Amino acid sequence: MKLQPAVAGQFYPGTRKELQAALKSFEKEEAPRLEGAPLALLLPHAGYMYSGAVAALGYRALEDPVETVIVAGPSHYVPFRGVSIFAGESAVTPLGEVPVDQDAVQFLMDFDPHIADIPPAFAREHSVEVHLPMIQTYLPKAKVVPLVMGQGVEQAVKPLTRALLALLKKKRFLFIASSDLSHYPDYETAVKADHELLEALLTGDEKKVNLTDGKIMGRGYAHYHCTHCGREPVSALLRFTHEMKADKIKLLSYRNSGDVTGDHSRVVGYSSMAFCR
Repeated sequence: MKLQPAVAGQFYPGTRKELQAALKSFEKEEAPRLEGAPLALLLPHAGYMYSGAVAALGYRALEDPVETVIVAGPSHYVPFRGVSIFAGESAVTPLGEVPVDQDAVQFLMDFDPHIADIPPAFAREHSVEVHLPMIQTYLPKAKVVPLVMGQGVEQAVKPLTRALLALLKKKRFLFIASSDLSHYPDYETAVKADHELLEALLTGDEKKVNLTDGKIMGRGYAHYHCTHCGREPVSALLRFTHEMKADKIKLLSYRNSGDVTGDHSRVVGYSSMAFCR
């Protein structure tokens, strides 16, 4: 079984040539340098024209080869409790196929029943898919473990965090939490609110990051859809990196859709952040 693309030609170019050209265009910006061994990245998942360059900076900052990339994105379309894992042999993009790490998939499913193969979760979901061409390009030898996280701390965040910590005793991997930031405030509000959230994330302390819609650390913002859409993936990232004692957390890039389109009336925020030890 192969994970077929659902948003090729929409969120990113649908042909090999156009996709390669788009990815090449992201390399105009100098890649940042990381301090320490990377444990996880927080990266966006919007259309490439909006957030592709921001996401690419995270991948391009990696210097050492990565064997396995675990990508966890939120479910935008299918409400469910727990974590859906793709258990097939590969994921397909216009660049070809990226192999799935079958050993890691089986370990995670065996570790906790809340991590299971739930195919409908991937049917329309873009939050994981948009990362696959970047993994193929910047980490060409890596295998992937695609995850879509449903709602719930007890059903999704805690089981995945425990499973990741257990898996790390058996193999090295990079964890990607896929999340955009503010949704649809004006430009100035987005910049202010997003940087409050990013400053909280830079502490690595989940208690300082309020995951409630429309609020950051107790302060509400009007005309706001959410502070960040990947609440469960971000929470899992913070718990995982806290347990792994990540002490080098670095903001690699921030911008919002207004920086691309020039429309500052309703924007979405994007960032890339590295958690290293």
